[in-house]
Amino acid sequence: MLIDRTHKRWIVATLLLTAFAVGLYLVLYFRAPGGLSGGDRVGMLYGIAGSALMAFAGALSLLRRVPSWWWIGARQTWLRGHVWLGLMAGPLILCHSAGRLGGPLELVLMIVVGLTLLTGVFGLFLQQFLPRLIAARATSEAPYEQIPFLCARLRQEGDELLELVKADDRLGEGARQALSRFYDDTVRPFLASPFSRASPLARRLPAELLFADLERRPDVVGSGAARYKKKVDGKWDRAGAEDEGGRAAVVWLQTYCEERRQMGEQERLHHWLHGWLLVHVPLSLLLLVLGVVHVVSALYY
Repeated sequence: MLIDRTHKRWIVATLLLTAFAVGLYLVLYFRAPGGLSGGDRVGMLYGIAGSALMAFAGALSLLRRVPSWWWIGARQTWLRGHVWLGLMAGPLILCHSAGRLGGPLELVLMIVVGLTLLTGVFGLFLQQFLPRLIAARATSEAPYEQIPFLCARLRQEGDELLELVKADDRLGEGARQALSRFYDDTVRPFLASPFSRASPLARRLPAELLFADLERRPDVVGSGAARYKKKVDGKWDRAGAEDEGGRAAVVWLQTYCEERRQMGEQERLHHWLHGWLLVHVPLSLLLLVLGVVHVVSALYY
């Protein structure tokens, strides 16, 4: 969720309402003999308002279950409300407590409120720059859900290339064995999913050194072998006898590894982009449950 000019009205309205609510509370607090507490009328009103805002923020997850309810408003509107009205709930809840932590339940509740707001702000911060970082680092950005399929496709093309290398009688036996061993031991496992960060191909510089050493081998770059190219239908072919040796195969394998490395970086950033929800969502659910327990216990006792 990118914070752009469309959020300006939400930000201004939230800041003004929060400043007014907190200012009004402080005036009433210092005018009341002995101050205010969460059990008096003012404290109850602030508690109800803060709880209502939290309930509204939590209702965002329910929108996915009712996509046909167009009359409840656009999802982007709910997202903006989730962010800014959810943040506004924090000061209102703090006013409700009058700055006191209370008993064990209230202490836990305030900690959960703070953690929920912090994880939400952290996630919002990540969403401001990680999508741009993904686009900058992954020149061939792919849909995250399609990455396993794309990895399988890379391995399939690599396998087809190696079959062509093994059948190429213009390459020497040493070159064929070297390329086959390097592919089976190093390249093919690296093209798999999930991404292997322990592989020497996972980092650009070590990978370039490995491919450079392989490409410089006399038996690999020997003359008289075919240069490999791809047909329009995606199949491999030989473009005629040229002094390329196995170098063309090495270049293709290096290209595949570069694509896999970019997808691995995209996976890593994508996990950061959405991983915070694994903490924020359970905290939000816990907050709603503890809020209900707090209201029931306050009314009962």
